[in-house]
Amino acid sequence: MIEKIISLLFLISSLTYLYWAQEFTFGTLSSPKSGFLPNLAGVTALLLSLLLIFRQFQSKKTTNKEAVNWIKFLFILIGLMFYLMILTIVGYFVATFLFLFYLFKLADTSGWRVPLAISFCASSAFHLLFTYYLRVALP
Repeated sequence: MIEKIISLLFLISSLTYLYWAQEFTFGTLSSPKSGFLPNLAGVTALLLSLLLIFRQFQSKKTTNKEAVNWIKFLFILIGLMFYLMILTIVGYFVATFLFLFYLFKLADTSGWRVPLAISFCASSAFHLLFTYYLRVALP
């Protein structure tokens, strides 16, 4: 039963994220704008949550009970909303770097160097991809 509730919460959070991501202009596939990646991520999360719900309602009862860390789940949702709020204020690179670092620390990644390095590299890669390869101005 708890899996079904989590699946529905994931669907609701995906819809909420997609709603807030609509504030950014999507552009076209040949000329994407700043809302391309947030909308793509929102649609992907929505499709995955629908697939998860479909599988949860088709599956039989499981006897393996795992504890759900609701605090971490809540902090992930708060982090997503905070990311969307600061995206236009501090810019794409800084907001993405902070959000990725936040997620790594929330996932109990040990140390500070590895999460900082991965967050920086991922943010830089996305920045280079969209700025130089796709020639899209990021917020």
